[in-house]
Amino acid sequence: MIGEHYSEVFAEKPGQVEAGRWLIEHLRGEWVVLDVGCGTGVPTARQLADAGCTVVGVDSSPVMLEIARRNVPNAILFEREMHDLQGLHPRQGRFDGAAAFFSLLMLDRVGVGKALDAIRGVLAAGAVLVIGMVEGDTDYLMRDFLGVPVPLTAYPRSELRDLLSRHGFTVDTLIAEPSVRSTPDTPQQTHLYARCFVTPTM
Repeated sequence: MIGEHYSEVFAEKPGQVEAGRWLIEHLRGEWVVLDVGCGTGVPTARQLADAGCTVVGVDSSPVMLEIARRNVPNAILFEREMHDLQGLHPRQGRFDGAAAFFSLLMLDRVGVGKALDAIRGVLAAGAVLVIGMVEGDTDYLMRDFLGVPVPLTAYPRSELRDLLSRHGFTVDTLIAEPSVRSTPDTPQQTHLYARCFVTPTM
């Protein structure tokens, strides 16, 4: 199953780790952070927890969540779809930050927009978001991954910046880097890492 082998295929994630470090450096308030599509919990949920954050993770895969509970036992984890993010904060407040690394790309473009709106809706004023996507120009394109057909939605970097702006985020930096091929099955991709602030409302 993909969940059992995902971390092996994408074992090296230097851009994701660096984006997580930026998120931690820019957090304010009580440091309650939402990890959207947390997967196995590695590296992001663990990185955030190790930094002293209260981590709330959501994923639609029970297999991934089972692994994440072993990897990050102090995280608060829920089985949820990525547009269903209400009622997750442990004190019913708003999150100080959020991460969504390579989870939204499994939605179609309409679904990506809904997920971004859902994330924006649970973030506090002044909160930060880091997101990882694949560079390209596809909308729910089915491709083979570890012998299983999975969808890929990808954006050119200028369109990703515009998309985030339309959904309430100001991009501080957008970094592109080639993926690290950990195994022969690792697809060759360019990964985009956007580091964003919630856009202030008037």
